[in-house]
Amino acid sequence: MNQPRPSPQPSSADTAASPELKQEWAELRTLLLAPEQTQLTELRNRLEHTETNAPSVSKVLAEAITLRGKQDERLTAALTPHVQTALTSSVRRNPHVIAEAIAPIMGPAIRQAIVRTLQGMMQSFNQTIDHSLSPKGLAWRIEAWRTGRPFAEIVLLHTLRFRVEQLFLIHRDTGLLLHHVGSDTAIIHDQQLVSGMLTAIQTFVQDTFNTPRGQTLNTLEVGECRVLIEQSSQAILACVVRGTAPGYLRAQVQQTLESIQLDYADAFAAFDGNPSSFEATHDRLMECVQTQYETPRTRTSPMTWVALTVIALSTAFWGWTTYQNNQRWQQLTQRIRTMPGVVVTTLERDGRIVTLEGLRDPMAAEPDDLLSQEGIPREHIISHWTPFHSLDPQFVGKRAASLLRPPGTAMLRYDDGRLTASGTAPESWAIQTRQMALLLPGVREYHDEDLRTVSRADLIAQLNQISFFFESGSSTLSDSELSKVTSVKRLIEDLRQSALSASGETIVIEAIGDADPTGTETMNFLLATARAHAVIAALGGAASYPPLTLSASVEPTSFAGQKHGATKGRQNAQRRVTLLVTAKPLVGRADSAP
Repeated sequence: MNQPRPSPQPSSADTAASPELKQEWAELRTLLLAPEQTQLTELRNRLEHTETNAPSVSKVLAEAITLRGKQDERLTAALTPHVQTALTSSVRRNPHVIAEAIAPIMGPAIRQAIVRTLQGMMQSFNQTIDHSLSPKGLAWRIEAWRTGRPFAEIVLLHTLRFRVEQLFLIHRDTGLLLHHVGSDTAIIHDQQLVSGMLTAIQTFVQDTFNTPRGQTLNTLEVGECRVLIEQSSQAILACVVRGTAPGYLRAQVQQTLESIQLDYADAFAAFDGNPSSFEATHDRLMECVQTQYETPRTRTSPMTWVALTVIALSTAFWGWTTYQNNQRWQQLTQRIRTMPGVVVTTLERDGRIVTLEGLRDPMAAEPDDLLSQEGIPREHIISHWTPFHSLDPQFVGKRAASLLRPPGTAMLRYDDGRLTASGTAPESWAIQTRQMALLLPGVREYHDEDLRTVSRADLIAQLNQISFFFESGSSTLSDSELSKVTSVKRLIEDLRQSALSASGETIVIEAIGDADPTGTETMNFLLATARAHAVIAALGGAASYPPLTLSASVEPTSFAGQKHGATKGRQNAQRRVTLLVTAKPLVGRADSAP
């Protein structure tokens, strides 16, 4: 049986009964519910005094924030104003802390921005310089002057293929600008206004033309700019392009929009007008900001043409000079190899040194002289010749003349091994030549049937009959008398040739002067002496016919006073110089020739 349990709560009658009963109930409640009351008291204290909860909250705060941030963006939205306010307040109070904190990332960012700016400036500067002095550049300057636009802008318009200047990421339903990026050179106005304008135009087109759902405005052209518009279910990406956009750009813009749509789906769903959630799309949008210039056609500069022309001319000149030198060398070697009396065994040219070896007749021309005449210095010529007797007809004839020494009145002719003597020669020379001719190399036959020989006695007799006549009182030979000199010289030369083979005697030719008796003895002596010397001088001098000796003497009767009373014809005959040839032994006086 279950016993009825006493009620822990006193009735109203008991409560109002007495203080003792209350005390008892309190004691009983304390005994029964003391732990629970203690816990309730602690909970009440925690709720009433929140500062005591900080240690407990700190233990789970990080995990709580992480879990809440993964659920949606409300935590971010809730914290953003406070973080901004705290950051602003902190920067105002102590800006050095923020500056030191962001310094490690601001330095590279500033340098990168400066580098990009300088690269853009250098590219623009290079383009301007490249086109400044060219004909096209002058035309663009005229266009800039005519249109009133800066020259750099004209250059940009003509050289720029396309440039993505701005991208607008727009919330499709509200038309609010979610994020905006632009190039360094783009002129950016109110982005919100542009975003609203694009949305309005889009709506205007759809309403006006009643386009079906899904068909939207995808391209706008404003002057030199074109706006490429790509849309997704929640966003619009407008790309402002200057120039002619390539086909791949629209595909890239579309892919960028699709990736943003996919990665920021939650942000689009929770969008409440605050675009801060889309600031992280900055780098992704900047990938679409591109610039591409016209690739300048490679032109050959005038200096390059000049250099090529100089090289071509130099090469042609070198080739022509080399060809000419080779041709001249070939002709020169051919001339040397065909030189009479020369047999070339070695003919080489190593750079500037020419080497010659072979056989050479002493009477042949020097090949070194020929090379020297062609401009090759003698110090660059190395030659070694072995002497030999060439059987070339011209050398056989020359060699015969050199060895046989024919007198001036005789002539030697060589033809195909046949040596022929003609003319007049002393008998002794004819005999000697007949003995030596066949000993000469190349001479197979000797003939002197046409050679007329004269003996020494005949020559002496002819010379002793010669006289040179003078005018009265004159020691000068007249023209008629001078005409005798040539024949007299020939006789003396023949006598000299015969005297060369004689031995044991010497031949003396005396020129004996004479004078008529009209003058004094002294004058006649001097005049006769002068006439004798004049004849010797006309014959070439006293020493012109070795071993013959020419001397001057005087007829004793020309000054002895024995001619007085002579007739006029006798006097003319006395004004003369006669020749007297005498053969004398080398020692003692010789007898006069007949």
